[in-house]
Amino acid sequence: MDTFRLSRAVHLDVEELGAGAWGVSGGAEPHVVTMGEDGALSCDCTDYEMHRGAIGCKHVLAVRLRLADSDVLAALREVVTLPKRAKRKARAR
Repeated sequence: MDTFRLSRAVHLDVEELGAGAWGVSGGAEPHVVTMGEDGALSCDCTDYEMHRGAIGCKHVLAVRLRLADSDVLAALREVVTLPKRAKRKARAR
């Protein structure tokens, strides 16, 4: 997972537009992320199309964060360093 895109995704706003569609804003321009019948997410941005979805764009990652995707949350833990006190509480759970 691209940690640079993930760190940017955290700052985006995600709004559910309907079943299987989300509006993502907060970047240079708004984009729409949709979920296909197979559950795969796709985006209308240039970054997604340029990489043919092989590398998740920040908009798809923002939606995956909104959906509490366990892989994205695990990757986020690698990017964000918790203070020592928060680490102790997290281990205690």
